[in-house]
Amino acid sequence: MKRWSQYRAVLLPTVLLTVLMLGFAWYATGVVDRNRARQQAEKRLSQMEQSIDTLQSEQSLILEEAQADYQTRARIISMMIHTTPSLLETETALEELRLVAGGEVISVSDGQGVIRYSTDQSRVGDRVEDRFLPAVSNKVFSEWFFPDEQARDLLLVGTARLDQDGVIQITFKPEDISLLMQSADLSGLVSGSQFMENGTLSVLDGDGRYVSHTDGSLNGTLAPYGQDDFSGDGGYFTASPYQSSALICYRNYKGYTLVCTLPYREVYARRNSSVLWMLALGVLLDLTAGFCVTSRLHRDGQ
Repeated sequence: MKRWSQYRAVLLPTVLLTVLMLGFAWYATGVVDRNRARQQAEKRLSQMEQSIDTLQSEQSLILEEAQADYQTRARIISMMIHTTPSLLETETALEELRLVAGGEVISVSDGQGVIRYSTDQSRVGDRVEDRFLPAVSNKVFSEWFFPDEQARDLLLVGTARLDQDGVIQITFKPEDISLLMQSADLSGLVSGSQFMENGTLSVLDGDGRYVSHTDGSLNGTLAPYGQDDFSGDGGYFTASPYQSSALICYRNYKGYTLVCTLPYREVYARRNSSVLWMLALGVLLDLTAGFCVTSRLHRDGQ
């Protein structure tokens, strides 16, 4: 009994102290590591915001330059018709105008917006686009738009006739715009870019689909998160995308959701390593203390 009392008197405080130190280190280091990961995520999210601003500025510049170009083409056609109205009278002359403009179809309306001449005869008798009708009475009117804003495979330009009241409507296939816009496309914003060692970056649209992802093959796919997860302007939560528990940090920006995903095994890698070393050291100290007690008892017994 005396021997057990001596073991307990020495080992119990040592073991309790080791457990308390391990618990404190586990909690304190975990808090520090989690905050460090969030701070790093905030920096990356800010960088992603800046990249989006840069790309959108490039897109705006591309569209402004393209708008000036295509509207100039339409005005040139209007001036040519004003100078030589007979160009509208034959299909050959209309086709030459189309080639000069570099368009797909040229249609010319009367003062009521009804198409009277067109390189596509099936459009004769139709009306020009409603948004071009102000050109009937406004001789300086010129406008354009994409019928399909997503695809942007066709571009319609409308300008006023100078020879009389009416509208000149030209359909373009803006391949040059498409190529330039691809270079400023958001799909490549974070492709191939990792967050820390094993984390990922992504940009989600309003439907919860990946616009851009570290793994480019996921672009266009549905993200494994619910829309309710991304409330407010930003924040963080825990999720298990792709069978791995992870810290999710996000920020809502200009209609997109910017996301940093970092597996918890990396968030707490330093903590886990430190606690394992402390555990090993604690066990060693406990064994040393036990060995010292045993040696003393052995000497006392002799």
